[in-house]
Amino acid sequence: MPRQHVSKIVVDEENEAKIGSHQLPRPIGWKVLVQPSQVKKKSKGGILLPSQAQDAEEYLTAHGSMLALGDLSYRDRGTGQSWKGNWPKVGDHVTYGKYAGQKVVINNVKLLLLNDDEITSIIPDGVSLSAYVD
Repeated sequence: MPRQHVSKIVVDEENEAKIGSHQLPRPIGWKVLVQPSQVKKKSKGGILLPSQAQDAEEYLTAHGSMLALGDLSYRDRGTGQSWKGNWPKVGDHVTYGKYAGQKVVINNVKLLLLNDDEITSIIPDGVSLSAYVD
């Protein structure tokens, strides 16, 4: 199975750092590479959000874009056969456990390496997520 990888420029919204797809780490085995969504620091109108709102958003943010899949992602560990079902693909927006994965920073772009089974859902196109505070 050929390696699945996004072919584009990846931008970190927080610091505007950029890397090309050739600079992304290549997930091995059943690992997947995700770019976590950035915490909003300003409202749509340009007003700086208070640090409490930013902290709440950061605490609850556990979603991002799937950038690359390892060769064995979503396959049986013993036989290599594809799992049945609707599994994430490169370009999908996904959720994962808050403390899951290995954090990696490449040229100031924040990325996350996860096991394929740490992805908890695929977010449909057009749906926006935000944190809530009780």
